[in-house]
Amino acid sequence: MSLRHLRVLLALDTGGSVSAAAELLHVTQPAVSKALAELEQELGITLFARRGRGFRATPLCERLLALGRKLESDLRRGAEDAASIARGASGALLIGATNAALAQVLPDAMAAMKRDFPQVTLSVRTHAVSDLFAELRAGRLDLVVARTPDHDMVPDLAHTSLGSTREVLVISQLHPLARERQVTWAQLNEQGWVWHLPGTRSRALRDTLWQRMGLPLPNQLIETGDTMLALSMLRRLPLLAILPEPVARMAAQRELVKILPLAVEIPLSDLMMWHLPEPQSELVTRFKALMCEAALNTAPPLNTAQV
Repeated sequence: MSLRHLRVLLALDTGGSVSAAAELLHVTQPAVSKALAELEQELGITLFARRGRGFRATPLCERLLALGRKLESDLRRGAEDAASIARGASGALLIGATNAALAQVLPDAMAAMKRDFPQVTLSVRTHAVSDLFAELRAGRLDLVVARTPDHDMVPDLAHTSLGSTREVLVISQLHPLARERQVTWAQLNEQGWVWHLPGTRSRALRDTLWQRMGLPLPNQLIETGDTMLALSMLRRLPLLAILPEPVARMAAQRELVKILPLAVEIPLSDLMMWHLPEPQSELVTRFKALMCEAALNTAPPLNTAQV
Protein backbone atom coordinates (compact mmCIF):
# COMPACT_ATOMS: atom_id res chain seq x y z
CA MET A 1 0.00 0.00 0.00
CA SER A 2 1.33 3.40 -0.97
CA LEU A 3 0.33 7.00 -0.39
CA ARG A 4 -1.02 6.95 -3.96
CA HIS A 5 -3.43 4.20 -2.98
CA LEU A 6 -4.59 6.12 0.08
CA ARG A 7 -5.16 9.25 -1.98
CA VAL A 8 -7.32 7.24 -4.37
CA LEU A 9 -9.39 6.00 -1.43
CA LEU A 10 -9.78 9.54 -0.13
CA ALA A 11 -10.86 10.80 -3.54
CA LEU A 12 -13.37 7.96 -3.94
CA ASP A 13 -14.80 8.67 -0.49
CA THR A 14 -15.02 12.40 -1.20
CA GLY A 15 -16.32 12.16 -4.75
CA GLY A 16 -18.53 9.11 -4.33
CA SER A 17 -17.74 7.70 -7.76
CA VAL A 18 -14.82 6.71 -10.01
CA SER A 19 -15.43 9.64 -12.36
CA ALA A 20 -15.54 12.17 -9.52
CA ALA A 21 -12.41 10.69 -7.94
CA ALA A 22 -10.57 10.85 -11.26
CA GLU A 23 -11.52 14.50 -11.60
CA LEU A 24 -10.32 15.29 -8.08
CA LEU A 25 -6.98 13.56 -8.71
CA HIS A 26 -6.59 14.87 -12.30
CA VAL A 27 -6.13 11.35 -13.65
CA THR A 28 -8.14 9.02 -15.88
CA GLN A 29 -10.97 6.83 -14.62
CA PRO A 30 -9.11 3.61 -15.56
CA ALA A 31 -6.17 4.76 -13.39
CA VAL A 32 -8.50 5.13 -10.39
CA SER A 33 -10.13 1.76 -10.99
CA LYS A 34 -6.72 0.10 -11.38
CA ALA A 35 -5.36 1.56 -8.14
CA LEU A 36 -8.46 0.44 -6.22
CA ALA A 37 -8.29 -3.05 -7.73
CA GLU A 38 -4.58 -3.34 -6.84
CA LEU A 39 -5.22 -2.44 -3.21
CA GLU A 40 -8.26 -4.71 -2.84
CA GLN A 41 -6.32 -7.60 -4.39
CA GLU A 42 -3.33 -6.99 -2.11
CA LEU A 43 -5.54 -6.89 1.02
CA GLY A 44 -7.87 -9.62 -0.16
CA ILE A 45 -10.96 -7.68 0.87
CA THR A 46 -13.46 -5.29 -0.66
CA LEU A 47 -12.93 -1.69 0.39
CA PHE A 48 -15.99 -0.06 -1.14
CA ALA A 49 -19.42 -1.59 -1.38
CA ARG A 50 -20.85 -0.62 -4.77
CA ARG A 51 -24.25 1.05 -4.90
CA GLY A 52 -25.12 1.61 -8.52
CA ARG A 53 -22.50 4.08 -9.65
CA GLY A 54 -21.65 5.11 -6.10
CA PHE A 55 -19.53 3.73 -3.27
CA ARG A 56 -19.87 3.13 0.45
CA ALA A 57 -16.74 2.57 2.52
CA THR A 58 -16.48 -0.75 4.40
CA PRO A 59 -15.26 -0.77 8.06
CA LEU A 60 -11.68 -1.61 6.98
CA CYS A 61 -11.81 1.15 4.40
CA GLU A 62 -12.93 3.62 7.07
CA ARG A 63 -9.76 2.79 9.03
CA LEU A 64 -7.62 3.29 5.92
CA LEU A 65 -9.38 6.58 5.20
CA ALA A 66 -8.57 7.80 8.71
CA LEU A 67 -4.93 6.81 8.16
CA GLY A 68 -4.91 8.58 4.80
CA ARG A 69 -6.31 11.79 6.27
CA LYS A 70 -3.71 11.71 9.03
CA LEU A 71 -0.85 11.15 6.56
CA GLU A 72 -2.13 13.92 4.28
CA SER A 73 -2.32 16.24 7.27
CA ASP A 74 1.20 15.28 8.38
CA LEU A 75 2.54 15.98 4.89
CA ARG A 76 0.77 19.33 4.76
CA ARG A 77 2.06 20.18 8.22
CA GLY A 78 5.57 19.19 7.19
CA ALA A 79 5.35 21.49 4.18
CA GLU A 80 4.12 24.34 6.41
CA ASP A 81 7.00 23.77 8.84
CA ALA A 82 9.49 23.70 5.97
CA ALA A 83 8.09 26.96 4.60
CA SER A 84 8.24 28.48 8.08
CA ILE A 85 11.89 27.47 8.50
CA ALA A 86 12.71 28.73 5.00
CA ARG A 87 11.50 32.22 5.87
CA GLY A 88 13.64 32.30 9.02
CA ALA A 89 11.29 30.84 11.62
CA SER A 90 12.04 27.62 13.50
CA GLY A 91 8.74 25.82 13.28
CA ALA A 92 5.10 26.44 14.11
CA LEU A 93 2.73 25.54 16.92
CA LEU A 94 -0.95 25.24 16.05
CA ILE A 95 -3.33 25.79 18.96
CA GLY A 96 -7.09 25.52 19.11
CA ALA A 97 -8.87 27.42 21.88
CA THR A 98 -12.28 28.46 23.12
CA ASN A 99 -13.16 31.72 24.87
CA ALA A 100 -12.42 30.16 28.26
CA ALA A 101 -8.71 29.97 27.37
CA LEU A 102 -8.25 33.36 25.74
CA ALA A 103 -8.32 35.65 28.75
CA GLN A 104 -5.15 34.89 30.70
CA VAL A 105 -3.68 31.38 30.74
CA LEU A 106 -3.15 31.02 27.00
CA PRO A 107 -1.77 34.56 26.41
CA ASP A 108 0.61 34.16 29.39
CA ALA A 109 1.92 30.86 28.02
CA MET A 110 2.25 32.27 24.51
CA ALA A 111 4.25 35.25 25.78
CA ALA A 112 6.58 32.91 27.67
CA MET A 113 6.92 30.70 24.58
CA LYS A 114 7.90 33.64 22.39
CA ARG A 115 10.52 34.69 24.94
CA ASP A 116 12.00 31.17 24.90
CA PHE A 117 11.55 30.54 21.16
CA PRO A 118 11.20 33.87 19.35
CA GLN A 119 11.46 32.25 15.91
CA VAL A 120 8.50 29.90 16.48
CA THR A 121 5.23 30.86 14.81
CA LEU A 122 2.26 30.56 17.17
CA SER A 123 -1.09 30.11 15.44
CA VAL A 124 -4.36 30.17 17.41
CA ARG A 125 -7.66 29.07 15.93
CA THR A 126 -11.03 29.47 17.65
CA HIS A 127 -14.00 27.27 16.75
CA ALA A 128 -16.60 25.13 18.47
CA VAL A 129 -15.03 22.45 20.68
CA SER A 130 -16.23 19.61 18.45
CA ASP A 131 -14.58 21.23 15.40
CA LEU A 132 -11.34 21.77 17.32
CA PHE A 133 -11.27 18.13 18.39
CA ALA A 134 -11.80 17.04 14.79
CA GLU A 135 -8.86 19.20 13.65
CA LEU A 136 -6.72 17.83 16.48
CA ARG A 137 -7.45 14.25 15.47
CA ALA A 138 -6.70 15.08 11.84
CA GLY A 139 -3.32 16.55 12.80
CA ARG A 140 -4.23 20.12 11.85
CA LEU A 141 -3.77 21.23 15.48
CA ASP A 142 -1.14 20.38 18.09
CA LEU A 143 -3.19 21.27 21.16
CA VAL A 144 -6.73 22.24 22.09
CA VAL A 145 -7.42 24.33 25.19
CA ALA A 146 -11.07 24.25 26.22
CA ARG A 147 -13.44 23.84 29.12
CA THR A 148 -15.29 20.58 28.53
CA PRO A 149 -17.86 18.82 30.76
CA ASP A 150 -16.75 15.46 32.12
CA HIS A 151 -19.39 13.59 30.17
CA ASP A 152 -17.96 15.01 26.92
CA MET A 153 -14.44 13.73 27.55
CA VAL A 154 -13.27 11.52 24.72
CA PRO A 155 -11.08 8.48 25.39
CA ASP A 156 -8.95 8.79 22.24
CA LEU A 157 -7.42 12.11 23.32
CA ALA A 158 -5.04 12.78 26.21
CA HIS A 159 -5.83 15.70 28.51
CA THR A 160 -4.33 17.73 31.35
CA SER A 161 -6.34 19.86 33.75
CA LEU A 162 -5.33 23.51 34.04
CA GLY A 163 -7.61 24.14 37.00
CA SER A 164 -10.96 25.78 37.43
CA THR A 165 -11.97 29.33 36.54
CA ARG A 166 -15.08 30.74 38.11
CA GLU A 167 -17.37 33.40 36.67
CA VAL A 168 -18.36 36.72 38.19
CA LEU A 169 -21.08 39.29 37.71
CA VAL A 170 -20.12 42.59 36.08
CA ILE A 171 -21.96 45.80 35.31
CA SER A 172 -21.02 48.42 32.76
CA GLN A 173 -19.46 51.56 34.20
CA LEU A 174 -22.10 53.43 32.16
CA HIS A 175 -24.91 51.83 34.15
CA PRO A 176 -26.60 54.01 36.82
CA LEU A 177 -26.68 51.03 39.18
CA ALA A 178 -22.88 50.77 39.02
CA ARG A 179 -22.77 53.61 41.55
CA GLU A 180 -25.17 51.93 44.00
CA ARG A 181 -23.65 50.48 47.16
CA GLN A 182 -26.02 47.50 47.23
CA VAL A 183 -28.02 45.82 44.50
CA THR A 184 -30.08 42.61 44.39
CA TRP A 185 -30.51 39.93 41.76
CA ALA A 186 -34.19 40.83 41.45
CA GLN A 187 -33.27 44.47 40.83
CA LEU A 188 -30.66 43.56 38.25
CA ASN A 189 -32.94 41.11 36.51
CA GLU A 190 -34.99 43.99 35.13
CA GLN A 191 -31.95 45.50 33.38
CA GLY A 192 -30.30 44.80 30.03
CA TRP A 193 -27.97 41.79 29.84
CA VAL A 194 -25.39 40.22 27.58
CA TRP A 195 -26.45 36.57 27.47
CA HIS A 196 -25.09 33.42 25.84
CA LEU A 197 -26.64 31.95 22.71
CA PRO A 198 -29.58 29.51 22.96
CA GLY A 199 -28.61 25.86 22.70
CA THR A 200 -25.15 26.33 24.24
CA ARG A 201 -24.03 24.79 27.53
CA SER A 202 -23.15 28.23 28.89
CA ARG A 203 -26.69 29.41 28.21
CA ALA A 204 -28.14 26.33 29.89
CA LEU A 205 -26.03 26.94 33.02
CA ARG A 206 -27.21 30.54 33.26
CA ASP A 207 -30.83 29.59 32.71
CA THR A 208 -30.52 26.96 35.45
CA LEU A 209 -29.03 29.52 37.86
CA TRP A 210 -31.99 31.82 37.28
CA GLN A 211 -34.40 28.95 37.91
CA ARG A 212 -32.68 28.16 41.21
CA MET A 213 -33.01 31.79 42.24
CA GLY A 214 -36.72 31.72 41.36
CA LEU A 215 -36.37 34.55 38.85
CA PRO A 216 -37.80 34.83 35.34
CA LEU A 217 -35.17 35.05 32.65
CA PRO A 218 -34.19 38.63 31.70
CA ASN A 219 -36.10 39.93 28.71
CA GLN A 220 -33.65 42.64 27.60
CA LEU A 221 -30.93 40.55 26.03
CA ILE A 222 -28.02 40.76 23.63
CA GLU A 223 -27.10 37.16 22.79
CA THR A 224 -23.55 36.25 21.80
CA GLY A 225 -20.87 33.70 22.54
CA ASP A 226 -18.07 36.12 21.68
CA THR A 227 -16.38 37.60 24.75
CA MET A 228 -14.81 40.49 22.82
CA LEU A 229 -18.22 41.50 21.46
CA ALA A 230 -19.66 41.28 24.97
CA LEU A 231 -16.97 43.65 26.27
CA SER A 232 -17.54 46.02 23.36
CA MET A 233 -21.24 46.19 24.15
CA LEU A 234 -20.54 46.74 27.86
CA ARG A 235 -18.37 49.68 26.86
CA ARG A 236 -21.16 51.18 24.75
CA LEU A 237 -24.34 50.42 26.67
CA PRO A 238 -25.50 50.15 30.32
CA LEU A 239 -25.54 46.35 30.50
CA LEU A 240 -24.77 43.45 32.84
CA ALA A 241 -22.98 40.22 32.07
CA ILE A 242 -21.50 37.11 33.65
CA LEU A 243 -17.87 36.75 32.59
CA PRO A 244 -14.90 34.49 33.39
CA GLU A 245 -13.03 36.07 36.29
CA PRO A 246 -9.77 36.79 34.37
CA VAL A 247 -11.75 38.61 31.68
CA ALA A 248 -13.71 40.55 34.29
CA ARG A 249 -10.51 41.56 36.11
CA MET A 250 -8.94 42.95 32.94
CA ALA A 251 -12.13 44.80 32.00
CA ALA A 252 -12.36 46.26 35.51
CA GLN A 253 -8.73 47.41 35.35
CA ARG A 254 -9.56 49.25 32.13
CA GLU A 255 -12.60 50.78 33.86
CA LEU A 256 -15.03 49.20 31.41
CA VAL A 257 -16.97 47.34 34.07
CA LYS A 258 -17.38 47.00 37.81
CA ILE A 259 -17.39 43.56 39.44
CA LEU A 260 -20.45 43.22 41.64
CA PRO A 261 -20.33 41.45 45.05
CA LEU A 262 -22.99 38.86 44.20
CA ALA A 263 -21.87 35.24 44.03
CA VAL A 264 -22.42 33.50 40.67
CA GLU A 265 -23.03 29.88 41.62
CA ILE A 266 -22.46 28.22 38.27
CA PRO A 267 -20.60 24.85 38.37
CA LEU A 268 -17.92 25.05 35.70
CA SER A 269 -15.68 22.29 34.42
CA ASP A 270 -11.91 22.64 34.62
CA LEU A 271 -10.04 24.25 31.77
CA MET A 272 -8.41 21.34 29.94
CA MET A 273 -5.48 20.98 27.58
CA TRP A 274 -6.06 18.25 24.98
CA HIS A 275 -3.59 16.54 22.67
CA LEU A 276 -3.06 13.28 20.84
CA PRO A 277 -1.73 10.45 23.04
CA GLU A 278 1.25 9.81 20.75
CA PRO A 279 4.67 11.30 21.64
CA GLN A 280 4.76 15.06 21.23
CA SER A 281 7.37 17.28 19.61
CA GLU A 282 9.79 19.35 21.68
CA LEU A 283 7.77 22.51 20.97
CA VAL A 284 4.48 20.93 22.07
CA THR A 285 6.06 19.47 25.22
CA ARG A 286 7.55 22.84 26.15
CA PHE A 287 4.32 24.71 25.51
CA LYS A 288 2.34 22.25 27.63
CA ALA A 289 4.74 22.94 30.52
CA LEU A 290 4.34 26.70 30.02
CA MET A 291 0.55 26.33 30.02
CA CYS A 292 0.70 24.51 33.35
CA GLU A 293 2.98 27.21 34.78
CA ALA A 294 0.64 29.94 33.56
CA ALA A 295 -2.32 28.18 35.17
CA LEU A 296 -0.49 27.97 38.50
CA ASN A 297 0.41 31.66 38.33
CA THR A 298 -3.13 32.79 37.61
CA ALA A 299 -4.38 35.35 40.15
CA PRO A 300 -6.13 33.80 43.18
CA PRO A 301 -9.94 33.70 43.18
CA LEU A 302 -11.61 37.04 43.80
CA ASN A 303 -13.42 37.44 47.13
CA THR A 304 -16.62 39.10 45.98
CA ALA A 305 -17.57 39.98 49.53
CA GLN A 306 -14.68 42.47 49.56
CA VAL A 307 -15.43 44.13 46.18
